[in-house]
Amino acid sequence: MKKMLLYICLVLIIVFAIDRFTVINLSPKLLFKGSGYKQLPELQDSLQWGKLSMYRVAETNNVSIQYFPQKNFFLVSNYKRPGYFNPVKIDSAGHKVFELNVEDNDPFKFLELINCFVVGANGIYDLSADDPVAVPFTEVLNKDKNIDDEKWIETFEQLYRSSDVVLYGWHGDLANAESVYFRSEGKWTKLYSYRFIYAEGTKISCKIKDKVIPQKWQEVHYLKDVANGVYSNEHRYTDSYITPFNSDGSFFPDQQLEYAAAGDLKTIAFSKEDYTTEGYFNPGIPNTFYGTAYCRLSIDNDVLRFKTIAINHNGIGEAVRTDLHLFGLPSAFSEKSQVRFLSYDYGTNFKENGKKGVYVIYFHAPLLPK
Repeated sequence: MKKMLLYICLVLIIVFAIDRFTVINLSPKLLFKGSGYKQLPELQDSLQWGKLSMYRVAETNNVSIQYFPQKNFFLVSNYKRPGYFNPVKIDSAGHKVFELNVEDNDPFKFLELINCFVVGANGIYDLSADDPVAVPFTEVLNKDKNIDDEKWIETFEQLYRSSDVVLYGWHGDLANAESVYFRSEGKWTKLYSYRFIYAEGTKISCKIKDKVIPQKWQEVHYLKDVANGVYSNEHRYTDSYITPFNSDGSFFPDQQLEYAAAGDLKTIAFSKEDYTTEGYFNPGIPNTFYGTAYCRLSIDNDVLRFKTIAINHNGIGEAVRTDLHLFGLPSAFSEKSQVRFLSYDYGTNFKENGKKGVYVIYFHAPLLPK
């Protein structure tokens, strides 16, 4: 009996060592269903399943996805490379409306995105329009710091009252100044500020005589991966990160909204294919495995199985890190659009497969009334 127990323990130790320290896959799923998994399609453009279709609109990781309920559209804010801004507008049915290409060295001189407005040194695009064009500034005030504080406040208040859009710029074209942008009857005025615009946490504000003046812009919200508690901003904030700073909701207001799961995304198997042994004192023991994750995505009973590159750290009980997020709208807007977004934020060049980015998931067949 003791020999049998010793033999069982030895076998378990050997199996554990093979599983933890080699790229040999002992998973029963891969042993018995490996050939079926290998035939699954890669995550890619133009996948279709059931009533659903998927296409890619961004090819970099941690791309911001926002929803604007007033005009019922999505904005995917993609930076293809430094100095090249590439926002994509998606309508409520999931179709791409347009893709704007803005470079730092063109006459527009891109500075920043504020809400759904692309701000340049010489004008502004309104991305809520169906076919946006850069509208140049009709008037530029206080560039030479020739307006005193009292006159600045008076000018600000007059423009604020008459404008339907008011934006506070933080990334300006002057090193020592911020800007306020006013839109009235389709025309833009730029007012330079040297003391009234400031950053507070994640917000840019204007304070005059101890009173905070809100911006005038379109209502906007981030989407959420409910299963992982992750939001679709460029930093991929998590609930666990936000909560300590968000007691009054001012740090990240969307955390106070209700979200329903956009579907069910699970890793059903992971195939180890390579590994690294980082660490100064590591004697060569694998601590990170790289390989293929086989995933199952279910939305309204339509199921897609696919594969992509993923990571598994060599820790007992650690989940496979797919870097996949399934984002959906706040529940309050779920009747306005059925579009989902799948982001693949693979964060290393090791075994890069060229599939990272943002994928739009939409219904190519009409939904029947519930």
